[in-house]
Amino acid sequence: MSPIDVKGETAERAAAREYARSILGNVSIRFTEDVKEHAAIGLADALASLPGVYVQRPSGQEAARVSMRGSGIASTGIRGIRLLRDGLPLGRLDDMNEAIYADIMSAHRIDVYRGASSLQYGASTLGGALNLISPTAYNDPGATARMEAGSDGFRRIQLKGGKVFESGLDVYVSASHYETDSFRENAAERSSRLYANIGYAFSATSRGRLHITEERYTGQLPGTLTLEQIRNTPWMAHPQNRAAGAYIHTSPRWHLAYQQEWDIGEDRLTAGVFHTGTKFDSPTQVARARYDATDYGLSLRHEINRLLNGHANRFVWGVNAGRGDGDNSLVVPAMPGVTAGGPGTIRDRRSNIEVFAQNTYQLNDRLSFIGGAQFAQARRSTDNSLAATLRPIITQYPDGSASRTYTSLNPSIGAIYDLGMEAQVYANLTRSHEAPASLAFFNGYPVAGFPPSVRTATLEQQRATTFEIGVRGGDRQFGWDIAVYRSRVNNELLAIANTLAPTLPTINVNSSSDTEHSGLELGLHGTKSLPLLSASMDWNFAYTWNHFRFDGHPNYGNNRLPGIPDHVLQAGFTYRHTNGFYIGPRIELGSSWYADQANSLKAPGYGVLHLQTGYVARGGYRFFIDARNLGDKHYAVTADHMVDARVAGTSSAVFRPGQVKAIFAGIEKRW
Repeated sequence: MSPIDVKGETAERAAAREYARSILGNVSIRFTEDVKEHAAIGLADALASLPGVYVQRPSGQEAARVSMRGSGIASTGIRGIRLLRDGLPLGRLDDMNEAIYADIMSAHRIDVYRGASSLQYGASTLGGALNLISPTAYNDPGATARMEAGSDGFRRIQLKGGKVFESGLDVYVSASHYETDSFRENAAERSSRLYANIGYAFSATSRGRLHITEERYTGQLPGTLTLEQIRNTPWMAHPQNRAAGAYIHTSPRWHLAYQQEWDIGEDRLTAGVFHTGTKFDSPTQVARARYDATDYGLSLRHEINRLLNGHANRFVWGVNAGRGDGDNSLVVPAMPGVTAGGPGTIRDRRSNIEVFAQNTYQLNDRLSFIGGAQFAQARRSTDNSLAATLRPIITQYPDGSASRTYTSLNPSIGAIYDLGMEAQVYANLTRSHEAPASLAFFNGYPVAGFPPSVRTATLEQQRATTFEIGVRGGDRQFGWDIAVYRSRVNNELLAIANTLAPTLPTINVNSSSDTEHSGLELGLHGTKSLPLLSASMDWNFAYTWNHFRFDGHPNYGNNRLPGIPDHVLQAGFTYRHTNGFYIGPRIELGSSWYADQANSLKAPGYGVLHLQTGYVARGGYRFFIDARNLGDKHYAVTADHMVDARVAGTSSAVFRPGQVKAIFAGIEKRW
């Protein structure tokens, strides 16, 4: 952030705040320029201190777990959240995504849509959507070189630049390389990314932009630990992961997209196409998987602004359609007590079509009514061919073929009321759905006997009804965003243990009872001028209360759903002098949380302290030092989904540690 920000807010940030307040639901906008004041290791750093977003970067790696309002609670990546770039899908069509797909070094800002607020892009998932707004030669002109280094072999370099030509052409390019050895054994990461976009203004009312991304990533997989191991030896890898040299290597991942916009009077029509491909090879302690997937599709969005009976009216409608396929193979290596098995092939197919509309009618200067709906149809199919030696081991991918079509109509209704004095209150009632991923909808469930058999079944789609009410307002000096929500979830996508082999991965399943996701999202932020010191004090406070539970489960009653703390608090203070110097602490607090559905195994709470300082100098230079976890707290941040830790043969080594004490530094030069 440049020294000018000490004095006031830029027009772009003020416009972004007003945009967020026009959306029905809780929306946050994070400019990546703010994130780059300290080490920007991945998506977890960009989404930190946002209420309602649980994001953790286990083992000190870039790969992160992201959950909003309990979305994808049984996963370790990003599930139940639509991942977008400029409104177009950035990952898989079935929303089975990973944080490494969202490169914050090639984003200008990240728009965070919780729950129903994502409908304007056709999304209707429990969590919502993350939309990366791209940098261009207009919003990020000139050239920049950035270098970072730190503990455990952390290094990153980025070169980027943008130029606008008189012909109407503009070009932006970013190239970066990142690597770390991590503080854990068998946890090194390497990635190289190239991102470019080319824009052209065909006329004053027509413009297009082409996006090109290529990524190469290699990340070792250190595996999970027991709580005792995390307390005493968090740097160790799981013995089986270390013995197998477990890793994942993409070679490469690419994303191509093109968008065309037309201004038609006060209206705007946007059309886009995209193509994404991912190849990876991943030998682990359970199996060696080779994965080759392609997703492609198109999007149409039309915004119509008119007067209706003398009142402002905004109508948005659109269509998203896409297809995807994967050709995957599995081989099980010989392990103690397990005979080698394979080969196996899994050919999965997926397609989505979504038609959505939303209307905002401004009844008067203060009150607006918003109504909309999404019709979605998702098709999943798979053709699995597994060798006989593989079937008893990889039961979550049964031998055979299956297909399923999921159809859903998801209405949304609500209102926004302007209280005056820069304050609003809003409320909405919505339906959401989530079709299972094409690699997860067809499952095998072991049945005891001699010999053991496998019962196959397809999953139901997850559906939820959510009520949300919130109040937001203020300005740069003092602002607030407070939301309370309650979701009633039917057929939540969870997991159960392999009853014949509890040490093997869990098996996807729908919850045997309804579940409830309730929560409070409280965000406060502001700037206090300190004229006597020629400085200011920026501060932020983000508190999230999570209450996720079963409702009358036949085995677990009203137990808490595992994996996410009930209470999470993040706060930070930054002193800024007009000469460009800044310094300030950040704290993270989390309550204890259950690791299994039976609520028999609990991870303790945690509290960590960070400190960052830097200097923005004349001539376009920026320097920073970022110290993490100053108290060297050893704590668990994520866990593999468990059913009942008390079952004989179930390992309690399911936890992943958070970042231990580390220090990072960086320098940036802009021209």
